[in-house]
Amino acid sequence: MKKSRVYMGLFALCFMYSGRYLLPYIKNIFYDAVAAATGFTHTQIGLCLSVYIIASNIFLIVGGYLADRYEPKKIMLTSCVFNALFSFGTLIFIRNFYVTIALYFGLGVTNACGFWSPVFKAISLLGKRDEQGRLYGLFDSLYGLMAMLISFIGLWIYANVSADPVVALKGVYLFYSILVTVSIFVLAMLYKPLPREEMEEEELKKKATNRDVLNVLKMPRVWVFSLLVLGVYGFYSGSGYLTPYFSTVLGVSIAFSGVLATIKTYGLRIVGSSFAAFSCDRIGRLKFMLIGLIICVAFMVVFMMLPASSSMLVPIIILMFAMSTVNLAMKGIELAALDDINVSRSVNGTAIAIATLVGMNCPDILLPIIFGSILDHNDPVPAYKMIFSILVGILVVGIIASIVLLRIKKNDEKKLAEAAVSGESA
Repeated sequence: MKKSRVYMGLFALCFMYSGRYLLPYIKNIFYDAVAAATGFTHTQIGLCLSVYIIASNIFLIVGGYLADRYEPKKIMLTSCVFNALFSFGTLIFIRNFYVTIALYFGLGVTNACGFWSPVFKAISLLGKRDEQGRLYGLFDSLYGLMAMLISFIGLWIYANVSADPVVALKGVYLFYSILVTVSIFVLAMLYKPLPREEMEEEELKKKATNRDVLNVLKMPRVWVFSLLVLGVYGFYSGSGYLTPYFSTVLGVSIAFSGVLATIKTYGLRIVGSSFAAFSCDRIGRLKFMLIGLIICVAFMVVFMMLPASSSMLVPIIILMFAMSTVNLAMKGIELAALDDINVSRSVNGTAIAIATLVGMNCPDILLPIIFGSILDHNDPVPAYKMIFSILVGILVVGIIASIVLLRIKKNDEKKLAEAAVSGESA
């Protein structure tokens, strides 16, 4: 692949990706400031995000369909224009609950319908089939670096714009909105997919038909692939509960626990995804994830066996970082494995939408409810043991799915070899 075109394209996609998901989840970082600036109740603040997630789930499959039928770049640019308008709207109507609800619904529609599947389709169109792992790994690594930088800029703005928390938060809103607007021009200028004449698959040189898209919904391998994503992403989502484990059970300060969470979420992403980018294509993406899942299970078993004592803090931190690095390496390239199971890139937008619904949205919706209930009804130490056991179970689901997919891949290769022999003999 031509490096300058690829790197500029990845930078443009990461820049847009890093900016447009900050505003809907702004309460995760500035909760008290959001409550003060908006005047909303805790229920209303939570309802805004719920509406956003509902809209995202409703329109996710539509986004996959559009990504397969039209050029991803055009879809992303169009959706980003509306996303920027909605973002500025949240600032202008910051104290109007009903308008904010409508704007959050709009943000959910634009992100799901015009960005999620299109951005991953756009990544795949930057290179050839045997380069997909590297592309996805580099994208996730660069995203981790960029998201961390943008988050720190947002925190700096809040701390330095004004002593008034309401004015300071409005500065953050404005920064996020400008970021989305600038990303439109960055994408328009820098993203250029692989030239059509260099594409290996004939399907990519033409638009996918409605029948092609519908057939993806009927492919068992796509649903099994969704379970693999569930194993990788479900563990990533649920492992967020390792952070309160440090403060609640091991007795470290909330501030130190937050530092560990930041390193775990962003810093280790850069390390893990970079490693995956330059190794998974050689090993094989499915095999890479199978090995990673097995390692994570082994780490989790050791983690559960260690005494829940502050005297074990250092080895527990080291083990958590090692486990997270392996998990983030898999997460960075998981969607690239679609190429390994003979799903054409002409319809991988729809396949990604299905995998997202099953493998990502289900854990994000269900695990907080399940884990919250466990913590509410049990003492901390046994509660976290139960949570960690569930996380091991999620990893095992991923292991089983990866083994099934490797078998599917082997059968596909066998059929292809037999067809080639038949063609030669004819």
